[in-house]
Amino acid sequence: MVIGFEMYKPGQDPISKDEGELSVGKRLISSVVKSHRKLIDVVVYDALACNSIWINHCKNLGIDAIVRAKNNNNKSLRLAKKTVNKTEAVEVWVDEKGFEKVEVYQSTFTMDNVEQPLNFVKFAIKHKKKQRTQIMIVTTCMDMALKTSFKIIRARWDIENSIFNNLKRECGLEHCFVHGKNAVEAVLYLIFIASNIMQIFLVRRLRNHFTTQREMVRLLLKGLYLMKYKAELVFSSS
Repeated sequence: MVIGFEMYKPGQDPISKDEGELSVGKRLISSVVKSHRKLIDVVVYDALACNSIWINHCKNLGIDAIVRAKNNNNKSLRLAKKTVNKTEAVEVWVDEKGFEKVEVYQSTFTMDNVEQPLNFVKFAIKHKKKQRTQIMIVTTCMDMALKTSFKIIRARWDIENSIFNNLKRECGLEHCFVHGKNAVEAVLYLIFIASNIMQIFLVRRLRNHFTTQREMVRLLLKGLYLMKYKAELVFSSS
């Protein structure tokens, strides 16, 4: 479900250029936390947010952060990677969710310009086809189970891809219906509201009957068409 969105503001970051994604993200998460305080405990972001600015912003809002860690110029993060590479795995999971083996390495470190210690975790994954990959994260969650962190960071891709694919393919998000800031914002609200209502209805009521939103809409349209020609399908509540 979409619980909030934020528009880019041209010439804000700095005045000479349009603002960046992280600035918009900070404004969005502040707005969402204010509106849905009891709904959000942890926010997950990609490697763009692996910095003190985002982590401090989340902590100031009273929520935890989990972010991907990749190549980064942050000296403290590079040292954390080296430390983890020299340690033994703290946990090893065999036959975990389709993987042959997952080795977990963990280290606590302090990032530049962040007061509280952070958790650096590396998941070294061996696939059943012998391919090897790794996922590295930085998180403020010091007590969260490592398997939970693993599930969260992997679920981010599925959630992000499924939401955007559904909005673009089924809800017309990629089409520009109007021009002008207020008009675009109004159309986005309508798209998100309609999508959320449809998803709630599909998941809560019809999950065992339909596999896709498109199939459900097709049958609804078919039903409306049949009602036009079959009087017995039209009922009165009076």
